Amino acid sequence: MSAAPLRRLQEAPARPRPAGGAASAAARANPVTRPATESRPRLRAVGTPEQARSLAPFAWGCVLIILGALSTVLLLNTAMAQGAYERRDLKIEIANLHQERSSLVTAIEANSAPTRLANAATELGMRPAETYGFVSLADADSANRDQGDQP
Repeated sequence: MSAAPLRRLQEAPARPRPAGGAASAAARANPVTRPATESRPRLRAVGTPEQARSLAPFAWGCVLIILGALSTVLLLNTAMAQGAYERRDLKIEIANLHQERSSLVTAIEANSAPTRLANAATELGMRPAETYGFVSLADADSANRDQGDQP
């Protein structure tokens, strides 16, 4: 609105009236005027609207959310890379242990061969058995009972 002073109208603006009749002649003789006590509301200048809130807190919030998300992704990626290195090291260690196990199994098989065992027994002073026999647990049990009965 303009800040220019406003003029008040003292009388109502003239309207075109229908022609003819006694009522219309009386209405033309006494124009309608408003009493002085009944006045129009006074017009006043409207104040400036309140300024909109600043976008800076919203922008800072968005920046902080983005930075937080990026730092979280970076930390997760670093943790996953560290886990991958540990997994690689464990795979290498498992491969080395498998290789060591296979070499130990080969050594055990070589040492448990019948010819190797016979040579080791001879070196210890053992000699081959002249007769072969079988041990029966039932016979051994009855023999132990018989010996227990005799003084």
